[in-house]
Amino acid sequence: MATTQVGRSERATSQEKELISFNEAMERLSGEERFRSTVYAMNTLLVQKGIYSPEEFEFQFRQFAQKKLR
Repeated sequence: MATTQVGRSERATSQEKELISFNEAMERLSGEERFRSTVYAMNTLLVQKGIYSPEEFEFQFRQFAQKKLR
């Protein structure tokens, strides 16, 4: 699968000025919070890039949960 490079939007750039730095976030968040932040960021990017839909993510999440809860 080929990927294309996407430029940063003006909105993302302006929001970045208001955000905590990556290094500060890594220092201040607990290990669990860093993991949850990573999962959130990855899922957000994958949905935005059209790799999968929120519905597909929910289905896979539910399927995993069902396997673990049996």
